[in-house]
Amino acid sequence: MKRYMVIENPEQLKAISDALRMEIINLLVREEQTGKQLATQLSLSPSKVHYHLKELEHHGFIEVVRTEEKNGIVQKFYRSKAYDFKVSDALLPSLKDDTVLMQETMLNHLRSSITRLYNAPEESFLYFAEESKRPPLFGCNGEIKGPRDEINAWLDKYRELLKELGDIEERHLRRIAAGEIEDTNEVFYFVHVGFMTNERVYVAEDESLPDGYEFINDTTVGKISRRADANDDDGNSVT
Repeated sequence: MKRYMVIENPEQLKAISDALRMEIINLLVREEQTGKQLATQLSLSPSKVHYHLKELEHHGFIEVVRTEEKNGIVQKFYRSKAYDFKVSDALLPSLKDDTVLMQETMLNHLRSSITRLYNAPEESFLYFAEESKRPPLFGCNGEIKGPRDEINAWLDKYRELLKELGDIEERHLRRIAAGEIEDTNEVFYFVHVGFMTNERVYVAEDESLPDGYEFINDTTVGKISRRADANDDDGNSVT
């Protein structure tokens, strides 16, 4: 499976601008599956899934990677051709007023994240364990009211910071290949979506903290983390 596939024509774009098809691709990124297996997971009829598989195969998004005969029936196992899709520069002018593809792409990121979240092992979420045992963990959402040009400038810096994660992986893989360290098969999964909206939800009449608490700038879990400076029943600090 490749990293990237380029969407070259309007027909491909139309074929993938569908929530169910993007969900099917997401499942086939994870592992090869038959139409029947997909139908069971999606709680749909095999005929409906088969139709969408044929459309995705016709437009080059998925392919049959192997076949298997069972009870006289040849089963086809499908797999996505890539796990990331880019739109050709030639198609960009036709998308300037289109919102569906971007919305569906973002929704697909979130659907995929929910699945990954539930499938991750319990030790991935030991945030309140002793510090040496805490895994890398981050989860937050928030709202920022600010001018678009400043937010866009911040996003440029954020994208540059994300490139550092790629550098970390590259160095790590080189060390594994050289036999310097053992491959633990751990990966840090993350998802990021952001968009401008006209709805503000996080509005408080009182921003003050309860007695015994102080504000700490930590958005690792939740929107804001708050720490108690009081003692527990045994007189031990609970900070």
